[in-house]
Amino acid sequence: MKLDLERISEKDIGYLIGLYIGDGYSNYNKKDRHYTVEFYLNSLKDIDIQQNLIVLLKKISLNPYIYKDKRYNVNRIRVRSKKFMNFIKKRSKIFNSLSDEYKIGLISGFIDAEGWVTKGEIMVTQKDKEVLTKFKEICESFDIFRKMWPSYNIKSKGPVWRLRISTKFKYLPHNSYKVKRIYSGVGQDFK
Repeated sequence: MKLDLERISEKDIGYLIGLYIGDGYSNYNKKDRHYTVEFYLNSLKDIDIQQNLIVLLKKISLNPYIYKDKRYNVNRIRVRSKKFMNFIKKRSKIFNSLSDEYKIGLISGFIDAEGWVTKGEIMVTQKDKEVLTKFKEICESFDIFRKMWPSYNIKSKGPVWRLRISTKFKYLPHNSYKVKRIYSGVGQDFK
């Protein structure tokens, strides 16, 4: 199976990677020889994100399946593809020499995966400081970085890192559904 990546924009590719970095998982099962990529989305709040993800995956010739996990109100969007798994794992490690369009998509996907958006605030959280530091650098390149700090919780081992993004992000040509929900009609056309 060929991945038809030319059927989607650089921003959409960045979006897929950002979503994967935040809420994705991949695995190769030696027993049944399946290559699996999954995205975990809230089954109540993130229906719009889920629908967009399915459209993007179908555009690049993949066949996504939705598995409902009622215990946690989560939908798992699963794709079985060796080429997609290899592509997404490779691209999720590349943060240098990216086009602005790709970087906007990357931030948008990460916000939709790990973000909290309210009027006056866009924040993402992540346990992996190194990953969040890379997103901080991308935000700095657009002058939308505000603050990064550790937050401690009794339940978590070690800090959870928080990154505050300027609400000027809403004026960039983003493709974040969480930002669109709060700031629809503001700034650039969506998509």
